[in-house]
Amino acid sequence: MQRIIVSPDEPFTSIVKKVIKLSVPIIVVNLLYTIENMISMVLVSSISPSAVAATGFSLSLLWFVYSFMAISYSGTNILIAQFVGAKKNPSPVLINGLLLSFLISLPLFFYGRELVLQLMELLGASKTVRELAGEYLKPIFWFIPIGFLTNTFYGAYNGAGDTKTPMKVAILMNITHILTAYTLINGKFGFPALGVQGAGWGIAVSETLAFFIYSFLLLFYKKPFPIKPEYEPGILLRMIRLGTPTALERAITTLSFNVFVGFLAKFGDKVLAAHQIGLRVESISFMVGFGVMVASTTLAGQNFGAKNYRGMVHAVRVAANFTALVMSILGLILFLFPHIFVYPFSRDNEVIEWASYYLRIVAISQPAMAYAAIFSGALKGMGRTTIPLIVNISSFWIFRIIPSYFTLKVIHSPLVPWGYMTFETFVRAVFYYLMFKRETEKLFKTAEGEKHTEEEYAEGDKPLKEGSTHVSR
Repeated sequence: MQRIIVSPDEPFTSIVKKVIKLSVPIIVVNLLYTIENMISMVLVSSISPSAVAATGFSLSLLWFVYSFMAISYSGTNILIAQFVGAKKNPSPVLINGLLLSFLISLPLFFYGRELVLQLMELLGASKTVRELAGEYLKPIFWFIPIGFLTNTFYGAYNGAGDTKTPMKVAILMNITHILTAYTLINGKFGFPALGVQGAGWGIAVSETLAFFIYSFLLLFYKKPFPIKPEYEPGILLRMIRLGTPTALERAITTLSFNVFVGFLAKFGDKVLAAHQIGLRVESISFMVGFGVMVASTTLAGQNFGAKNYRGMVHAVRVAANFTALVMSILGLILFLFPHIFVYPFSRDNEVIEWASYYLRIVAISQPAMAYAAIFSGALKGMGRTTIPLIVNISSFWIFRIIPSYFTLKVIHSPLVPWGYMTFETFVRAVFYYLMFKRETEKLFKTAEGEKHTEEEYAEGDKPLKEGSTHVSR
């Protein structure tokens, strides 16, 4: 457990070092996750373009299912960060987070796979893609309670400022996922060839391994912190209050995103495959923003808990500017050399060309994505989880989906939704900046008011001078 408090006048380089120390392990975790999914898609690409589309579409819709994790993950992550900043015992948060995550996962264990397949049908996926997706999703939903519990452990470590341990666990998960998928997709080492279902088993087996590792570390090494049972009134309700807006945000955004993907599915499996490949490649850049976003949630949460508001704002602004610089460089690389990144996923020339168009368009939005991610993460760390819900949904529909729907009636090209996607990212970044500025100004006014009240109280507390006629009524 690490308490990270930032001074309001701390040098840029000092804060960047703290941000890097926190975010690099998270970025590595996301890199490993991206590599896992990329390798799975490369492995299933030997089956057919439909197998690639099914795996990619399933992963996109799994984000909708995983959005329910946010109730327990976000509540655990935010409250542990705030408790650590305030020097309070975080044990009740983790205990309640694990309980909550298990309860949320049970309905998905029974009905999650059918839900995803129904959504896929509504969004225009072909019968072939849906059948393949059904096989891929079977083992994932058989083990989904384990996945939810593992994710809550991950949130606890991040909130406590220990991002290195999850990185080490993720390395083992990555190796397990790839070996399992390779073995079961192709039927190696005497195992049956399960095709796309083998890729799903890669996820299930790796999540199970991580759960046992985290449990072992908690019981025998007191990580991320020693469990000291303590009653904290209303903790479960606070977790639900903090986590529910984030869960709704992710669920609605994911459904909205897949409505958006539905526009592309109508152009055929090759364009859909190109979009999924482009997303996987772009995630190399996005994982930097996501990693610093999680770090910003921890930084903002701990400094918010410590009532170090000016230090919090200084840290978030430095993190945002630094991340925008890094993602701009990555965006430039994607813009200049898209074919290099696309080629490992497909040998189909049409798929390669469409995926390259996608990468060049979204490369422009990388700095805006950085600002949106960091300010969003900071707002969550402050406990303002309703704001990202409102901003994401409003921005997505008003500036991406609705314009794409009407423009496609006139211009029938996948370049239309991809163009609006980049434009909407810039709009969202501006909204997040304005919301963060508004909320922090409120904090400063509240803090000044409390300070003024305390000074008045201290003044009134002084003994009266001899001869004073002051009377209290």
